[in-house]
Amino acid sequence: MLMHRIAISLAGAAALAVTATACSGAERPTGLTAADADANAAAQAAPTLSKLHATAKEAFVLPNGKAVRLNGPNLQPIWDPNSSNTWGQATYNAIKAKGFKGVRMVLFWDDFEPRKGAWNEKAFKTLSTALARAKAAGLYVVLDSVHLYGQPEGQSRVPAWARKSDGMGAVAANGLRFLQQLATRYGKNPALAAYDPVNEPYRWPVNHKSVLADYAKIVNAIRAKDAKTNIVLEPTYGDAKVPASAFASFKPAKRNNLVWSIHDYYVGNAGAGYNRDGIGVSPNASDGKTGYKPANKANLAKHLNVQLALAKSVKLPVWIGEFGIGAKATGHDQFIKDKVALYKSKGIGYSWWEYQDGSGAFSMINANDSWKPWAAWVK
Repeated sequence: MLMHRIAISLAGAAALAVTATACSGAERPTGLTAADADANAAAQAAPTLSKLHATAKEAFVLPNGKAVRLNGPNLQPIWDPNSSNTWGQATYNAIKAKGFKGVRMVLFWDDFEPRKGAWNEKAFKTLSTALARAKAAGLYVVLDSVHLYGQPEGQSRVPAWARKSDGMGAVAANGLRFLQQLATRYGKNPALAAYDPVNEPYRWPVNHKSVLADYAKIVNAIRAKDAKTNIVLEPTYGDAKVPASAFASFKPAKRNNLVWSIHDYYVGNAGAGYNRDGIGVSPNASDGKTGYKPANKANLAKHLNVQLALAKSVKLPVWIGEFGIGAKATGHDQFIKDKVALYKSKGIGYSWWEYQDGSGAFSMINANDSWKPWAAWVK
């Protein structure tokens, strides 16, 4: 069983299910509703957002040098590439009111470029609406730009014309124009905290040097259109143990405002939690079923410390792009408490998978949009 080739985070079915179930226009009307009529007032009431940057130690920093611990949910803003339906202003206002500082927006490449060079302007318009609503609420946004998962080799939502032997290769060979479209359209938006250009880069056999070489191409492409916005780098499958020596192949023209990000679903059941290939052990909480034993708490820190040590050695700050556990998994509540306490003790931000998903396995909200009680612990 090639467990390492399953998207380490994702409950991939949930990623698709939310597209089909997140909205029936009657349940969550998303045109100009009464809530949206207050968008301008919300923008005036919310703190003015300043463009964030990164340092060697801090992932998100204000112009005055103060660090921002960016926390909040993953959220899918586009439910249908042919519809403008999306989360209303009230959703973003509620996320902000709950005490969160940002959202990681999950995007699927095939929504935007179904045919080579043919841009779906409706999808871009919907994303623009989502960004505007997040900004109006005072929330920062990380764009999970090419969300790889599924088969073949992470390319379930890679346009058919763009597929290669693996998802990372597809992005490096054919996805640079799409990433540049995002940078051109949104790079100057102060609410845009970072591009996370490739979710859980697929490459088997594991080859960290080649993944980082591809990241250099990606960074160069984005920087050609946007010189400042943070760019996130992820290890293979989102949670691999990468040797510092692999960074010898990472040679972008400009090495500024970069962030190292992992997806941390480790439940502490195997020491530091990496297999002989350096991949995070499976099963883990990303399957929505695997539970957590509080007795394994110390191993959560061992696992994270591997990534922190790497990041320090290559002078990159760390941000947790995804973590989560299934609603019915044993130890659910304590897992959240222990993970969040660990992240806070290390001074790093994090993003829960996810705000709402079709199966409900990871949803932070109930069917009536009210928060689940444990959502308060995530902040």
